[in-house]
Amino acid sequence: MEKKINHRIRNWSEHNKALAQRGNITLWFSEESIKGWRENKSAGKKSRLRIYSANAFLCALMIRAIYHLPLRTLRGFLLSLITCSF
Repeated sequence: MEKKINHRIRNWSEHNKALAQRGNITLWFSEESIKGWRENKSAGKKSRLRIYSANAFLCALMIRAIYHLPLRTLRGFLLSLITCSF
């Protein structure tokens, strides 16, 4: 049985920053998808305006499938992305 090696942490500020970066996620969207994200068209005579395009929904559903998120959690995740990037 191998002996477990213990490392001493000497620089706690760097260690804490590294731990905080573990939860950081970076997503890149193409300029085309950002421009086509919003859509202000009516779906029919008496329906509400569509705010987001079909591409925005496809992107959201791909993120949901990758991370196995429930819809409510996906909504919060996307809102956090939007507020961070704009």
